[in-house]
Amino acid sequence: MESDHPLFRYFTEDERNRIENIADVRRIAEGAFLIRSGDLDSTLYAIEEGNLEILGIDDGEPRVFATVGSGDVLGEVSFIDDSPRTVSARATEETIVHAWDKRTLSEALAFDPQLLAKFSVAMSELLVERLRDVARRV
Repeated sequence: MESDHPLFRYFTEDERNRIENIADVRRIAEGAFLIRSGDLDSTLYAIEEGNLEILGIDDGEPRVFATVGSGDVLGEVSFIDDSPRTVSARATEETIVHAWDKRTLSEALAFDPQLLAKFSVAMSELLVERLRDVARRV
């Protein structure tokens, strides 16, 4: 399964394959949660197939903030700083994701400085895109 995610934008095909091979592939059943708000988990996710609703609380009421699907990345903030999850993500249909445990991915990148640099730039760009998106909504 070849991913088309922002995290891979600078990778060669070989580099992409190496990173994908250390990921767990998870199937999330329709209605099941991939992420729950408040969880302490630093796993990084890339959606391969399907869709997830991003759920949170707005003025004390549950709300769907967004729907994400194939090509989207989730969990980047908790992956970076080990903070608790701030939103929940629930599958609206069977969804397949690549999941990278922080320790496993960090160790793999530590042995390849060029790959680490490419990943770091892509992760920085992803975070900037998220920040711009939030700024547009305010």
